[in-house]
Amino acid sequence: MASDSDDGNFISALGAFKCRLLYANVSYDHMVGWRTSSIRRETELCKPPRRSLDGYKHVVDMEYCSAVPSEGPHFPPEAAKAKEAAQNAPSMQNTLEYHEIMEEEMIRGLQQVSWKKVDVSFHSAFWPFSAHNNIHVKNEWFHNAGAGVIAHVADHIKQQEKQQECSLFITASL
Repeated sequence: MASDSDDGNFISALGAFKCRLLYANVSYDHMVGWRTSSIRRETELCKPPRRSLDGYKHVVDMEYCSAVPSEGPHFPPEAAKAKEAAQNAPSMQNTLEYHEIMEEEMIRGLQQVSWKKVDVSFHSAFWPFSAHNNIHVKNEWFHNAGAGVIAHVADHIKQQEKQQECSLFITASL
């Protein structure tokens, strides 16, 4: 989030999308961790399935997460105090405390809108440590393990388009 005062605008803009779909690698990604990329708390992570969903190699799970309404300040006073402590008296403890508060604030904010969360696991891929590149098939020959993920994205977009066509047709026929 850009700044403390922008988070309401950011969430409002996210809410303008009819569907929010995120893909998160469950392990072996040196760029972004599973917890962060899937907008989950540590306690919300479970052991991921090792089997792919039918027809989508390396896509291991998909769940719909409803919006979670949130009350209270967007940037609580304890966050400001923790930030000040981390800046004025840098230590592992102060920095960790600040990061934990900010992580919770980001999760709380992002969960104010619904998400479809798709978990991906490249544990059986030839290059499992190259997951960040595999997930978007950066190089077709080298990162082709991500083809199942790309097929999942394409099928999901087609499904969304069909649903919109049906609702437009129904609306038009009334």
